[in-house]
Amino acid sequence: MLVTKNVAELCVLLISELYGQLPSRIFSDLLGRGRSTVAQIAQHTSLIHRQVRHGIAVLIQLNLIFHQTDPDSGITYYEADPHAAYNLVRIGKILDLVRIKYGEHAHFLVHEVLLQGHAKVPDLVEAFKKSHDTHQGITNGTSQNGHIHVNGNGTHNGIDDVDMKDGDADPEGQTYDNLAQLIAVGILEPLTPTTYLSPQDLRSTVEQEFLVNHPTGIRGTKQTGEFEKYVREKLREIQEDGAKLRKKLEYEFNYVYASKRQKLTNGATSSTPANGEIRNIMAEEYNTVLRVNRDKCAVELRNLKLEQYVEDLIGDTTSKVYAALLSVLSKKVIRCQVDRTIEVEDEDNSGASVTTQEVFEHLSPSIDLSGGIGMLHEEGAIDVRYAEKIRRYPPQLKGSTLKETLEEGEEILGSDDEDYDHSGEAAAEFGIHGQNGFGDTTMQVDDNFPVGMERLHQMRQHLLILAESKEGFVRHCGGNDYGQWTVDFEPLLQHLKFVELDTIIENRFGRQGLRLTRILREKGKIDDKTLPGLALMKKPDVHVKMAEMEMAGFLDVQEVPRDNNRAAARTIFFWFFDLDRTLQRILDNTYKSMVRCFQRLDVERLKKKSVLELTERRDVQGNEENTLRGDVYNEYLQFIELEKKLLSQVARLDDIVAVFRDF
Repeated sequence: MLVTKNVAELCVLLISELYGQLPSRIFSDLLGRGRSTVAQIAQHTSLIHRQVRHGIAVLIQLNLIFHQTDPDSGITYYEADPHAAYNLVRIGKILDLVRIKYGEHAHFLVHEVLLQGHAKVPDLVEAFKKSHDTHQGITNGTSQNGHIHVNGNGTHNGIDDVDMKDGDADPEGQTYDNLAQLIAVGILEPLTPTTYLSPQDLRSTVEQEFLVNHPTGIRGTKQTGEFEKYVREKLREIQEDGAKLRKKLEYEFNYVYASKRQKLTNGATSSTPANGEIRNIMAEEYNTVLRVNRDKCAVELRNLKLEQYVEDLIGDTTSKVYAALLSVLSKKVIRCQVDRTIEVEDEDNSGASVTTQEVFEHLSPSIDLSGGIGMLHEEGAIDVRYAEKIRRYPPQLKGSTLKETLEEGEEILGSDDEDYDHSGEAAAEFGIHGQNGFGDTTMQVDDNFPVGMERLHQMRQHLLILAESKEGFVRHCGGNDYGQWTVDFEPLLQHLKFVELDTIIENRFGRQGLRLTRILREKGKIDDKTLPGLALMKKPDVHVKMAEMEMAGFLDVQEVPRDNNRAAARTIFFWFFDLDRTLQRILDNTYKSMVRCFQRLDVERLKKKSVLELTERRDVQGNEENTLRGDVYNEYLQFIELEKKLLSQVARLDDIVAVFRDF
C-alpha cells in the first residue's frame, strides 16, 4: 500500500511509542518494501527469525498487518495496514467517547480490547471480575436505581435506554450485558477468517473461486457481467457473515426497549423480559474473539464533530436534538465512506432515514426544548413550507454535474421553487394550525394541549431550523404522520471541508488570500489581468499574494503563450485552485506536524531522562509530590505540562485529518 514519507514515519513513531522498537522496525520495513515473507523481513532488518516472528505476532495481535498464506507453496506473506496504525492516534478519543456514551463498564472493556488488540469473551469476563473485586466502588455508568445515565449530549447510554435489574450485580452478567451492548451498536466486532486479508487479497480470493469453474477464462460481455455480479454478491455475503451477531443482538435490544416502553405506557413497572435472551446469545458465542471496529468508531466521532458544528452555528439545545437524530441514524450507518477497494455498494449509507417519533423517544427528558428558539414576530417565523418541503434526493455536490436524464417523476433540487409568499406562514402540525392550515399566522397552543405533544412540537421546531439551514444539516425526506428526516453526509462534509480549508488559508495568508482563493474556487481559471478587478485589490498586491500562495502549493498557474516566442509580454497567465491537490498537501503537512510533535516529545524525554527514571520506580509512582525533591518535582511537572500540550496539538491535528480524509 503506497503512502507518503510523512505518513510512514508517523505510523512507525506511533507503534514505537506504544509497543516498542521491534514491532515498529518490522512495520517500517513492510511499509517501505511492501509484501514480504519472514525471511525477507529478517534479511532487510538484520534481525534473526525468532525476533521477526515475535514482532509479527505482536503486530497481528494488534491488527496492524494483513497476512495471507499461498495455498500452493505454503509461504505466508505479510503486508502493513497504515490506516490501522494511524488509528492509534484516536485511542484516547475512542475511549472518551465510549465512557461518555456507554458508561465506565463499557470503557473498561473497550480499553482491554484496545490494549490486547483482540480478546476472547472469557478473557474479558475474567479481567472484568478481577477489576470488580479490586475496585468494589467503581462507577459502573448506572444510577442507583438501575437506570442507565443519559449523557450531556442528550443521547442515551447504549443502543437505547435499556435497564439493568437491581438485583443483577454479578460481574459476569454485567460483562455479558455490556459486551452485547457494544457489539449491538457496532463498537466491537467479532473476528472472522477474512479479517486479516487485505481488501486486494480478499477480492483476489473471491475471483479465483469463480475462475476455478471457468478454466478457459472469461470471454464476452455476458461472462464478464456474471463474473462481476458473483464477486459483488460474494463480498457482500462475507460482510454479512461478520455482522450476524451484531444484527441478532441489535434485534434483541430493540425488543427489550419496545417492551419496556409499552409497559411504561400502560403504567406497569420497568423490566427487561428479553435480558435473559441476550445473555443466552452471548453464552452461545462464548469463544468469540472481539476487536474494536474502527469504522463504527469513525461514525461516532463524525457525529460528535457535526454536533459541535451545530452548537457553534445554531445553539446548544438544537445541537442536542441533532445529536439524538444522529445517534438514531447511526444505527443504520456502519461506516463513514463506501468501501471502494472491494466495490461493494453500501446500502446502509444510502437512504437511511428516521422518523420524528424515533428521535423524540431517543431524546433525553432532561433537555429543555423550549430554549434555543426565540419568540419571533409572526412575519419572521420559520418558513414551514420551505423547511418541511419533501426533498427525495440529496443536493448536488459543488463542482459536480447533473445527470443528463431524469426518470419520470424526479426533480432536481436546484429546481425546488423557493419563491413562496413568506408573509405569515404557520405550522399546521400536531393540532397547531390556523384557518385552512396556513392561512392564519397566529400560533397559539390550546390550554388542553398535551404536554408530550407540546414537547414533540418544540423538538420539531429544532428539526425545522436544521432543515432550513444553508449548511443542510437535515433533509426532510418523507411525509408520514410524524415526518421522516435524513442527513446527506457527503455534501454536508464537503461544506465542512470548505470551512476548515478557509480557516487554514485565512490563518496563513490573511483575508486577502482567502478572498482570492474563494474567487478562484467559484470562477475557475482566471487570468492575472482580470483577477485584481474581481478581488477589488491592487495589481501588485494581487501578484505578491498569488506568488506567495503558489510557493506554498495552494494555487497553480498555467502559461498560455500567444506566439512561438513565449515572451512574458505575449503570454497569458491563468491562475486556478486545485481542491484535491490542496487537500492532499494540507494532509501531508498535517502528518509532518504530528511527526514533529512526537519527535519533540522524544527530545524532551531525553532531556528529563534522569527525572523520568525516578518517577518510574514503584515506590514513587502515584506519590511523586511527597517522594521527590522540590526541584525534581518541579521539573517533572514541567515535563508533564509540555507533554499535555504536544499530545493536545496532535489531537487537534487529527481533527483536520478526520474532516479531510476519514469523515
